Amino acid sequence: MKLSPYYNSVFIVLAFFIVKQSFSQISNIAERLGFPKESKLLIVHADDLGVANSENMASIYALENSPVNSASIMVPCPWFPEIAAYARENKNMDFGLHLTLNSEWQNYKWGPVSSKDRVKSLINEEGYFFSSVDSLATYAKPEEVEIELRGQIEKALAAGINITHLDTHMGSAASTPEIGIIYIKLGREYKIPVLLDGRIMETPMPGLEGLLDKNTVMVDNIHIAYPNAIKQGMDVYYRNILKNLPAGLNCLLIHAAYDNAEMKAITINHPEYGSAWRQADFDFFTSKECAKILEDENIILVSWKELRDKITRSE
Repeated sequence: MKLSPYYNSVFIVLAFFIVKQSFSQISNIAERLGFPKESKLLIVHADDLGVANSENMASIYALENSPVNSASIMVPCPWFPEIAAYARENKNMDFGLHLTLNSEWQNYKWGPVSSKDRVKSLINEEGYFFSSVDSLATYAKPEEVEIELRGQIEKALAAGINITHLDTHMGSAASTPEIGIIYIKLGREYKIPVLLDGRIMETPMPGLEGLLDKNTVMVDNIHIAYPNAIKQGMDVYYRNILKNLPAGLNCLLIHAAYDNAEMKAITINHPEYGSAWRQADFDFFTSKECAKILEDENIILVSWKELRDKITRSE
């Protein structure tokens, strides 16, 4: 899998020999979805729904009016009820969970959905999640991580969300091998595909062997516009990605939001991944140019819901 560092966080370690052994018998994902083997498959995936009204509204517009075909929801965040209500009324939309164990913004914070006395190792002195993934990795007890992540899944289910997949905010649910195992195990338990952000390493992850099988979905390439992309022009960056998209299953992570007063206040003193960066994502993926490139390049849009129903939950 090709992946650059995401938010400078630590990602789940997948051992090369385990991956090679576990996936050698798995049919090509394109073929299992009914497409030719060398097809260029793409999930255009919006992160961070629930974090703000701006993020919700821009992402909903994109899901309804553009090639954006998947999104994930942050359950602990203040605007979760709004996006949960939309997801409940639109069950055919592709909504996963952006499992959240960090609260990174300067003046805008959230904490666990679990009672704080049960997950003390996940919160700082003010009762919020840690700002950095490094702090989480240092202090978090795996058993308390499992309590919180399970709590987020159960809260989403109780809200009526048809969960299509799991991924992880800032890589936090995969910040150590022990936490990463929990992340993958929860996906298997709920029969939901998990976005496996990883680097192929020579050192095995204990316990991973039994978690990978014919129903495991492995994304071949993950793409995201890092902050320097906005300097060269987001349209230039995305045009290059789409025109050179490799065969296999690709996931393009975007963050659609409006560059308005709300988003500017949330991302204050944090120009990286900030308000303008999110507006640029929205602008490109709702443009006619984006739709035309996808058509010209014979890129096939697939969803996590398809992967869940045809692969993860296949017999």
